[in-house]
Amino acid sequence: MPVWTSEEVARILEGELKGDGRVQTAGCVLDSRQAKAGEIFFALPGEKADGHKFIKAAWNNGANVAVAAKSRVGEFPEALDVPPGKALLLVHSPFEALRALARAWRQFLGAKVIGITGSNGKTTTKDMVAAVLEQRYRVFKNSGNHNNELGLPLTVLNAPEDTEILVLEMGMRGLGEIKALCEIAQPDTGVITNIGSTHLELLGTQERIAQAKWELIDSLPPHGTAVLNAEDSWSATKGNNDPHSRLFYGLEGKYENPEVRGYGLKPWGSLGTSFKVRMGEEEAKVFLPLPGGHNVLDALAALAVGTVYGVRLQDGCHGLKELKLSKLRLEVHEGFAGSVLISDVYNANPVSMQASLRVLKERAQDNDTLAILGEMYELGAESEHGHRSVGETLAALGVSELITVGALAEDIARGALAVGLSPERVHTCVTREEGVALAKDVLNRRRQPTWVLIKGSRGMKMEEVTAGLKHVSGNPRVGEGRII
Repeated sequence: MPVWTSEEVARILEGELKGDGRVQTAGCVLDSRQAKAGEIFFALPGEKADGHKFIKAAWNNGANVAVAAKSRVGEFPEALDVPPGKALLLVHSPFEALRALARAWRQFLGAKVIGITGSNGKTTTKDMVAAVLEQRYRVFKNSGNHNNELGLPLTVLNAPEDTEILVLEMGMRGLGEIKALCEIAQPDTGVITNIGSTHLELLGTQERIAQAKWELIDSLPPHGTAVLNAEDSWSATKGNNDPHSRLFYGLEGKYENPEVRGYGLKPWGSLGTSFKVRMGEEEAKVFLPLPGGHNVLDALAALAVGTVYGVRLQDGCHGLKELKLSKLRLEVHEGFAGSVLISDVYNANPVSMQASLRVLKERAQDNDTLAILGEMYELGAESEHGHRSVGETLAALGVSELITVGALAEDIARGALAVGLSPERVHTCVTREEGVALAKDVLNRRRQPTWVLIKGSRGMKMEEVTAGLKHVSGNPRVGEGRII
């Protein structure tokens, strides 16, 4: 429902308005091709294309207002010809205007805000937190991984007027970035899933990674709550030296006693996990449509957030059972030659890759297994060690066969060979196409159903390997494209 007119937006952003000042706005967009009726289009300069070039296209697609840089719009004279019923707003910086308008809309909403960050599991935890809170509140969350300096303000600006809780994933690549996101979001509750080695290449030390993640907790108001992982040493140490209220969750309580504790994990269905959760005197059973202890920890984080906002454990568990995940995460497909594909291609680091290998072995049981693993990025000086550690874990788990894709991933092969995986079961290749061809050769000689894990960093586009190995006949495909 429209809330602000173009004139009101101009006043908030202290910009120069051209065209109709009575135009109503509803939602924002950065891509002119995605513009819909009533939206505000922000003309941002990019590496490949300048948004100012597409102002007219945004208007044609339905946008009512375009926000442009006063210093650049003159290079695109067609943008100055404002159609009837449209508005052009000239500002110093469209990027800063996006942030400023998001801050204003966050204040206008008056919603509670949960910020989520961590080295692993941010997006999954975001989806879980939303699923738990939706049992009681009207919730809005990031789409996919829109968690950066553009995606987060865009998420805030697209939140409906009746939103009661915003669940915002926050990504970072350096110091100060989460702080900048928090200046927009002003979170009331902060969740840190863990503090690992991802971004070591960019930040240099584990201490600096922890410092960058902790900007979320530092940004909370005095009455805010930090929801922290009791199995993560950095979170426990920093949490116990932080003045905010803290709520720990966990399984074993390795570094801190968890107030929200999970136990009794058992396989459920083909790829799910059942477990029990307890907080104080309250206890409930969870049927989570995801495998592995790492996903159970994310679910416990979500249930912990729910308790902060008055959601009963039983109700939160119902939300988790009906969980809908973002795409490219732990999808199960029927594969080539009767195989079962576990496609977890959204991203990867050593911890998440090792966790997925454990899931592969757990679910395959006595069946043959094949891991097709791509490169992991942003590990810096730890790249060789990180890749080799994955190979060592793979061999120790007894995965039947390994295919690596990309030069960096060859260290996974070296790690597997070093701890005893026989050379005839280790294959390296450069391209995804080679990986698919090798995998088909392996699957043709392995016992069926062979279970296959496909995983790598986002830039590796390992979903193309999944596509190359999916079952292609006209027969029904059990579980394809969904969690089962």
